[in-house]
Amino acid sequence: MGAFKEELEFIANNILLQNASDDGAQKPNYSNRDFMNTLIIFQGALMDKMYNNQEYDKMDFEDRLEMANQCGLDFRKFIHTYTGLDTHKIDEFL
Repeated sequence: MGAFKEELEFIANNILLQNASDDGAQKPNYSNRDFMNTLIIFQGALMDKMYNNQEYDKMDFEDRLEMANQCGLDFRKFIHTYTGLDTHKIDEFL
């Protein structure tokens, strides 16, 4: 599977341009589905970097599983705390 380097670069650059606009159009008004798509992308990147960290620390399999599970729980809580959305309630994002 590819890393979507070009696509991510395109999306990130366009978001930066949108955020820098002077016409008051900075707020993108993401739908819940759009927001979930960004979470999926971020979570994929987060897990990739966490794996690198686990490799560096030479973690055993059980500790890796525990860390990944806790990361998912923390991520869910973070999203809920700051958005009121529960990533386990898929109907909110369809």
